[in-house]
Amino acid sequence: MNRPFTMKPALLVIDVQGQPLSELLPGRRLEFLNTIASLLKGARERGIPVVYVRHQDEWMRPGTDDWQIADEIAPREGESIVEKRYRDAFRKTDLDDVLKRLGVDRVMVCGMQTEFCVDATMREAERRGYRVDLVGDAHATSPGGGLTEEQIRTHMHRVAEGAVARIVTAADAFADVVATAP
Repeated sequence: MNRPFTMKPALLVIDVQGQPLSELLPGRRLEFLNTIASLLKGARERGIPVVYVRHQDEWMRPGTDDWQIADEIAPREGESIVEKRYRDAFRKTDLDDVLKRLGVDRVMVCGMQTEFCVDATMREAERRGYRVDLVGDAHATSPGGGLTEEQIRTHMHRVAEGAVARIVTAADAFADVVATAP
């Protein structure tokens, strides 16, 4: 369902958990988490709601270190955490209800597994009528299929830009956002 854009965003932090983070090289992990920490700071300063998505499966069992959201970017009290079992964070979850309750019509997406959970969630958000901003320097994945992480991320930007999402940098993510009271 397409809705008119009021441009009320939420920052959607997807699957930044122990297991997928363990697949990043230490320097890349630090850079990635610092970028997301910067986004979180910017969102919170502007009163933009933050919604975390946490995956669970046979590798990321609830209560384990692999399942935990990274301490460096941990949710604050009152921030939503949506639990999911599928790549698409909307599938069989309350994510759409959470976003509607927040009055959101725009999602700013960052997180783990570019070509899987980030891609599936971003596409479903667009299909549901949300404006989607993919924070181009705030999503990560592990190399695979003979491709480097950078090649996978570059491909995602090429196929998503304009068709599914607007690609923004973390530095520019809030450039067109009017601050509200936190």
